[in-house]
Amino acid sequence: MRICVLQSSYEGSGSKLNGLDTDFPNPGAFTSQHTFETRFIRKDTAKEEIDECVKEGFDFYINFLWGTLDDDVAGIQASQYFESLGVPSAGVRSWERSRTKNDFYEKARRRGAPRVPGIGSFPLFVKPANGCASQMIDEKSVCHDEGELREALRRINARLYESRLNRGRSLGVPEPKDYADNFDPFSRSDDIVIQEYIPGKEYLVSVIELGDSAVALNPCIVKTKDLSTDKKFLTFDLKFDSETHLEIIHKTDNPILYERLQATALEAFETGMFHGSHMGCDVDLRVRPDGEVFAIEVNPQPAAFLANCNFQDLPIISSFPGGHKAVINVFIANYMLRSNRRNWSQVAATYDGLASKYDDLQLGTRMTQIVRGIVEKFGFQGTIFDLACGTGVFGRLLSECKPGRHRRTHTGSILGFDISPMMVETCRATGFYDEVHIDRMQTCLLHNLDHGDVDHIVCLSAIHFLSPEEFTFVLVLCFLVARKSITIGVDEIPDEYNERLHDLGLHYMHSTNHLANMELFGEPRGWKLVAHHREFAWRSFTTGHDVWSTYFRFEKVADEDCGTRLLEVKRKI
Repeated sequence: MRICVLQSSYEGSGSKLNGLDTDFPNPGAFTSQHTFETRFIRKDTAKEEIDECVKEGFDFYINFLWGTLDDDVAGIQASQYFESLGVPSAGVRSWERSRTKNDFYEKARRRGAPRVPGIGSFPLFVKPANGCASQMIDEKSVCHDEGELREALRRINARLYESRLNRGRSLGVPEPKDYADNFDPFSRSDDIVIQEYIPGKEYLVSVIELGDSAVALNPCIVKTKDLSTDKKFLTFDLKFDSETHLEIIHKTDNPILYERLQATALEAFETGMFHGSHMGCDVDLRVRPDGEVFAIEVNPQPAAFLANCNFQDLPIISSFPGGHKAVINVFIANYMLRSNRRNWSQVAATYDGLASKYDDLQLGTRMTQIVRGIVEKFGFQGTIFDLACGTGVFGRLLSECKPGRHRRTHTGSILGFDISPMMVETCRATGFYDEVHIDRMQTCLLHNLDHGDVDHIVCLSAIHFLSPEEFTFVLVLCFLVARKSITIGVDEIPDEYNERLHDLGLHYMHSTNHLANMELFGEPRGWKLVAHHREFAWRSFTTGHDVWSTYFRFEKVADEDCGTRLLEVKRKI
């Protein structure tokens, strides 16, 4: 894909971050699968510049326009216009940036989750309700009594003056100066946060959106230089200090804290309404000495993509299957899932018409021998998810080749998933599956997490129907969900096959050879590729082309030091 990355330009602005942000998000530094072009957008000419970008006809757009109404760089209003154009995109959304920190805290308190600081007792912490990068936070932001609170309010009120002028101009107020002058430093203002100070350590958890769900990655602790004060928190200067960095924390050191951090981050994702950005968020958390976890702030960009400063994306590097390359494809696939760009009903209807004779057609292929070889060679004890199960060949051969492992005596279960209702009906009739559902490969794992632990995931001779981005999406989910093994067959679809399909008017059956993408994906942390082999698999009865396939078997390696946590979604009926 040719992808346009929209960045906020500092040209002509007085932003305090100008000169400190020396590196800009650059997804192109992390993958060769797509080509990226950056366009810097100014606040005063955003509409015209965005129009020019859209005229260029990019396949996809990633929006990093971060400014609020208080900032004199492109942000909320530019994003609102960009969103109105309806082009394929992921990234920062206007509705995310429009919500202040106070909005988030109030909703969290109404909802009862995540836990956020209270407002009732000293010491209190004073900071802006908008903005980022710990601006206007310093050593005097913590207040121990009314006198210190009044002084902190006086100081932040003066420092917010330029921000209020910017906001007035952004809102089209006739007299921005009068608007900015009209704030009383000693009355509670929507643009100032006053909340209880939480003593303790600071953590970060990145949350990546996955279709209707999300995944909380490996938590990190924020490390800084030693401070003389007992009040350790990120001031503006400390945030940009060369010694400030993230360190992965290990689950084995404190499993309860690890899981609390991830659970709180997922609650913050839901409370902050980040669904629909197609990216996710970063959640800043503080943990009191007694182990209680508080959500302090939520930021709408979970991946920094900074080529010279990888530590900011340490959660993605350490715990997201496929790393940066995969997360870019997941952003794109999230959009595809919501926009339903492919007509899967036509694919399903085609297989509905084949269901009654599909097993007979398979007699002319080597698929039965291949599947039998797989179930004879590898163990599948436990709960199995068979993606794109078709008529249930895998379940039947597993029963034949593994006496005593039929579902009536098997300690686990076999669940099948397919998009064709007639294929599902045929598979159910075999009796080898405990349950068979009508669902896509891209969504079935998330919709069925209520079945508990999934030991094995199998997907044979079907993944070629996915786009490269959806292929990555499914791979990521497999590695996040499976506890023991993943077995995937990658069909090496020749270009001539697709050309013939298009000539026959069957363009909706277009398939992709994912072999190179599979090999580039590599071995995620905690997994090992124990076997892969290539052999002739089938001849298309539609086009007559021969198709070879490579079969990959991954097995989980004992690794309790890190892990992810998925947000469970209700099964769709």
